[in-house]
Amino acid sequence: MSGPARLVGDGVGNPANAYALRDAAAMFGVPCLFRDSRGLAAQWSAERAGGQLDLLDTAELMDGVTPIVAVENAPGATSVFDTALPAGHPSVVVGNERLGVRPDALRAAARCVQIPMPGRGVNTLNVASAAAVALHYLLGATGRRPVRGGQPGSRRPAVLLLGPDDHVEAGSTLRSAAAFGWQTVGLDDRAKVWWDTPRPVRAEARAAARSHRNPLRVVPVPADGPVPYRRVVVAGLDVDGPALHRVALTGGPDTLLVIPDERSPGLDEDLRRLGPRVEYARVEVPAVGFGYRYRLVAAIVLAEVARQLGAGTAAGRSGTPARHGLRYDSALDLVDVPGTELVTPAELATY
Repeated sequence: MSGPARLVGDGVGNPANAYALRDAAAMFGVPCLFRDSRGLAAQWSAERAGGQLDLLDTAELMDGVTPIVAVENAPGATSVFDTALPAGHPSVVVGNERLGVRPDALRAAARCVQIPMPGRGVNTLNVASAAAVALHYLLGATGRRPVRGGQPGSRRPAVLLLGPDDHVEAGSTLRSAAAFGWQTVGLDDRAKVWWDTPRPVRAEARAAARSHRNPLRVVPVPADGPVPYRRVVVAGLDVDGPALHRVALTGGPDTLLVIPDERSPGLDEDLRRLGPRVEYARVEVPAVGFGYRYRLVAAIVLAEVARQLGAGTAAGRSGTPARHGLRYDSALDLVDVPGTELVTPAELATY
């Protein structure tokens, strides 16, 4: 196996997410394989993916030699911010978009890590974004700034997404912002990926953002409009500045965190228009020449802000969503109607 680890997509069903997972792995110079239980092979396009689908079976995943690190909001999971990879070229396993990592892999995992997310609406990331965040912290990000305690809400910076060039990447990034606790995000939509778009594009963008359960408020920020911020921090892969995790990102509402789409044209402007004091923070990755995806870089930046804020999961939630008993808005009266058949709860349970 090449690299310090490998990324494994376990039961991933959406080929677009699988292509993005390959790009996340490439950012960190690790191979990406898939345990296919959802018909991914039948939908795979080597042209779109930039390569063939690399598969492994259950026996190869759980060979008794390669440790498994499951990325899952499961009971007993530790924070990815505070967990190191076990020795032995482990498999970092991310799961199906709805069902997560399969139970057999969870049981076999040497470690289970979760990405702490304080969001109260959307509380999960896109699977490729989650993989990028997990790899960032598990494989590096040493020398991190210490977490400051107390009142994370008062230290949360404002966020501006600057010029995203793809509607799905923009929507997925907005989903990440909500999951990491933002209630409002500014969007410089010069590429017209969110507003004033054709209906199919708009629908795909909103679906990527999980808008049906996302309370995030997206505010248009004109490209040439005044922005009254005392301090501006621009974070990206190609900026000239210290490593992201060594820059103070938690300056409160007077600080504007700018995440530019670095592959979008027309972003070589003077960013001092956003504020009198501009700093830069570089997202360090070990690889070069990989496929750039805005959502992956942005998720890493937003996760690091959340780590520095010290914000855990939302109140009342510890790793997994709370399970509630059945709730009823009304009750039905049982009546004897000819031609009906009564069944017991036990019969329903075994159906």
